[in-house]
Amino acid sequence: MSKWILQRKAADYAGLSSKLRVDPVLVRLMVNRGLSTYEEMHEYLHPSLNCCADPHLFADMDLACELLMEAIDEGVKIRVVGDYDVDGIMSTYILTSAIREAGGDVDYAVPHRMVDGYGINPDMVQQAYDDGVGFIITCDNGIAAAPAIDLAKELGMTFVVTDHHEVPFELDADGITKIQKLPEADAVVDPKRDDCNYPFKGICGAQVAWKLAEVLFEFLGLEKAESDKFLQFAAIATVCDVMELKGENRATVYHGIKAIENTDNIGINALLARTELKGKPLSCYHLGFIIGPCLNASGRLDTASRAIELLMETDQAKALAMANELVELNSQRKNMTQIGIDKARDMIENSDLNKDRVLVIYIPELHESLAGIVAGRIREAYCKPVLVITDAEDGAKGSGRSIPAYNMFEELTGVKDVFTKFGGHPMAAGVSLPTDKIDELRTRLNERCTLTEDDMQEVIKIDCDMPLSYITEELVDSLDLLAPYGTGNTKPLFALKNVPILKAAYIGKEGQYLRMTVGTENGNTMTAMMFRNVPEFEEAVNQKFGADAWNRVCAGQTNGVTMDIIYEPSINEFRGNRSIQIMIENFK
Repeated sequence: MSKWILQRKAADYAGLSSKLRVDPVLVRLMVNRGLSTYEEMHEYLHPSLNCCADPHLFADMDLACELLMEAIDEGVKIRVVGDYDVDGIMSTYILTSAIREAGGDVDYAVPHRMVDGYGINPDMVQQAYDDGVGFIITCDNGIAAAPAIDLAKELGMTFVVTDHHEVPFELDADGITKIQKLPEADAVVDPKRDDCNYPFKGICGAQVAWKLAEVLFEFLGLEKAESDKFLQFAAIATVCDVMELKGENRATVYHGIKAIENTDNIGINALLARTELKGKPLSCYHLGFIIGPCLNASGRLDTASRAIELLMETDQAKALAMANELVELNSQRKNMTQIGIDKARDMIENSDLNKDRVLVIYIPELHESLAGIVAGRIREAYCKPVLVITDAEDGAKGSGRSIPAYNMFEELTGVKDVFTKFGGHPMAAGVSLPTDKIDELRTRLNERCTLTEDDMQEVIKIDCDMPLSYITEELVDSLDLLAPYGTGNTKPLFALKNVPILKAAYIGKEGQYLRMTVGTENGNTMTAMMFRNVPEFEEAVNQKFGADAWNRVCAGQTNGVTMDIIYEPSINEFRGNRSIQIMIENFK
C-alpha cells in the first residue's frame, strides 16, 4: 500500500497568482516544487538558457580546451571515447562533431558492452596508441578509469576526461571524511569534483560535452550560437539519463524539445519519421520512452556506434534504413526485457529473496545489457533497491537501481572488495564481480542495510486536493506552462475523497483499460480513464462495497460506490470537440 502525502506549504498564493497572471493552482504547484519567489517562478514559467552558468567555472575546462587547441594545431590524431548509453552516444556525437569543426583530426570509439564493459579500459588505450592516436578525450566516462589513464600517460599520450559521474573516493583515517581520488589525466572536467566551481552539479555527460564545445568554439572566435546547435542532443541525453529537470536542465530540455521539433539533423529526422513523431508536438515522454530506447538498443544488443553513425549520416535514404534497424532492435529488446522481468518476479515470489531489503537477483541467461532495465522495473514493483546480475564474458556483471533512502554508490563502496569493477550514482550503479561472490554480495549488502519499512513504502506526493468541478479547459491548458515533466519536475497530481463511480466500461484491444463515468460536486458527471492497475481497482471496489459491487458499476446500476482517487486532469480531443477528463493514477 502506498503512502499519500498532501503537500501543504505556506505562500502568498493570491499575490503571486496576480503578479504572475496565472491560476493560484499553478502557484501552489510551483511552491510544491521548491520555488518561493516571484523571480524563481517567472524563470520557471519562462525558461531561458541565460540561466546556464559560465562554463569557464568548471575546474580544468580552459586547460582542456587549450590542450585540444594545441593538438589540433599540431595535427595530432584525437580519439573521443564515449559510452554505450544515450548520454554516451550524444556526448560522443557532440565532442566528435565539435572537434571536427575546429579542424581536428578526430575519430571516436565506444566500448562494446559485452567485450569491454563500461568506460575506457587499458585495451582501448593500447588500441588507440596502435592506431596512431596521440590524444584521448573521454565523455560520460573516465572519472573512474585510472588504470587506462595511467597506461595512456606511460605511452606518452595526452588524456582529457569529461564526465559527470561521482568521483571515486577513499575514507580518511577518521573513517568518515571522504577524500576524492582524481585520475592522473592532463585535465579532468567533472562537476562532481570538490574543487569545481560550476554551480549546477546535476548535469549529464552530454551537457558537459556541450559546455566544452562552447568554450572550444569561443577559443576559435566563433559565436555561441555555433555551439547551441548541440542543444537538442544534450536535451535528449538529459531526459534519457534521468537528470532532475530543475534549473538549467529544465531550460536545456524546454528549448531542446523545440529544437528537436525543428531539427535539421537527418538522423534524428529519420528516427522521428520511423516512430511516427515527425511534425507532432514532443515531450519528455517521447524522448525518454520512444527515441531514447531506439538509440539505446544499438548499445544494448549490438554496438552504440550504429546510433552515432545515424546522427552523423547525411544521406536521407541511408538514415531511414538505419533508423528502421534501430527500431527493430528495440522491438527485440522489449521482448527480451519482459522475459527477464517475469523471471525476476518469479524468483522473488518463490524464494527467500522476498525477505531481503536489498534485492540481489542472479539471472545468468539474461542479456547483460538488459540488467538495468529489469532492475528498474523490479525496483518500481517492490520499492526496494535492486541489483540484477547476469553472466558475462569474464565472471558476472550487474546493474543496480535504488530508492531515495538508499545511496547505492556509497553502499557498494562499503563492500567494494567483492567487485572487480564498480561505479555509479546514489540511485544507479554498475558492477562486475566473480560469479562465486554473488551470494556474499547479497549477504553483506543486507547485513549493512538500515532501511526501515517506511523507507521502502512508495510515497505519492499530492499537489492539491482539487474538486473536479474546479477543473476548466483553461486550467488544464495552463498546466502545460509547467512542462517539460520528468524526474525532479513530475506531472501535477491532484486528489479527491469519496468520488462517486457511476459507471465503468472496458476498453482497449484486450479490454485491459477502463473508461468510467464519475460524479462531480455540483451534480454533473465527468469521464475518468484508467490505464493501469485495473484488476486491483475492481478488487478494491468489491472489498469495500460487496462481492457484486463491481458488476453493478459495470451495469450502470445505482451502487453507492465511491473511491478516494489521485488523478491528473486532461483534455480529450475527438473530431474537433474538446472535453475535460481525468486520468486516475492511484486509488484507495
